[in-house]
Amino acid sequence: MRIKKMSSIGILISEQISEATKIKSEKMGLENAKNNSPYFCKTICDLPVLNHPNLEKPAIVIVGGPSLHRKNPVAKIIASGFRGDIVTTDGSLGYCLRNGLVPDYVVSLDPHPKRIVRWFGDTELETRPEDDYFERQDLDKEHWKNQEECNQQLIKLINEHGKRIKAILSTSVDASVTKRCIESRMEIYWWNPLYDDPQEQDSISKSLFESNRIPCMVTGGNVGTAAWILAHSVLKNNHVAVVGMDLGYAPGTPLLNTQYYYELLELLGNRVAEVFIEVYNPHINETWFTDPTYYWYRKVFLDLAGEANCVTYNCTEGGTLFGEPIHFTHLSNFLSKFSKHGG
Repeated sequence: MRIKKMSSIGILISEQISEATKIKSEKMGLENAKNNSPYFCKTICDLPVLNHPNLEKPAIVIVGGPSLHRKNPVAKIIASGFRGDIVTTDGSLGYCLRNGLVPDYVVSLDPHPKRIVRWFGDTELETRPEDDYFERQDLDKEHWKNQEECNQQLIKLINEHGKRIKAILSTSVDASVTKRCIESRMEIYWWNPLYDDPQEQDSISKSLFESNRIPCMVTGGNVGTAAWILAHSVLKNNHVAVVGMDLGYAPGTPLLNTQYYYELLELLGNRVAEVFIEVYNPHINETWFTDPTYYWYRKVFLDLAGEANCVTYNCTEGGTLFGEPIHFTHLSNFLSKFSKHGG
């Protein structure tokens, strides 16, 4: 399938993603918030944070994109003696633990009723319906070849290390995620995703906050951006690096292996290839490609980065996320500034 360089249809669809995401996730997320309510206790406002404006407070946000496994940043982070916060998304938690890095925080947002618990080790996997989501993705292909074995390994690792990890859970997550965090002795801190403008009449976000008194946080539409927002807005890190934040697909990736392929196929049929957008990254001299959803996430991240009270470094060494005010640099450069041993 040929991928058009600047897909007008892809860009047009990307402009509708915000509303489509809201419609898709809102009902499920609000229902999950009700189901999670018996477990509400601490919120992100209760996180212990050292807030000193004159201190350099670095953090690394680890996201589960394909570059995570292509570049293996964890080995460099451990070797460097990095002295800041480690924030992972749910999708990168298993990768970190398998490679010997126990993060300080794990962030979860997606309301999906079956898939997200897999990142925490699903103790009920044998009862789930068949789903090729994990084996199809351009992520950690080798690890997902034997899904049952992978799942058992995750259960063991997360049960072993959970007590050292703070789970930063959106009220929108399925209760199966909540229960796995509790089983593994993670300390849970809650937050509400911002579904709409709280200043609007009949605001869902305002109503949700008034019902559970849990603070709201902007998400940027995805867990990676939410983890970055947590790092600088809540944990007060003023130098934040992201790794594994591709927001796109490496050259040569089959369209079947893209995250939203089935949804786009249903929408466009045999014209599905026309929706993908090529993005030349001058920092790595490679042309990656992206879909409408990731293209919208990219735009939102760049907009938010311009307003953030931190310096943002993209140390992914791949992907489509670059542009002002982000510093696109090698991870070793970031580690040399904020580690005991340098990069």
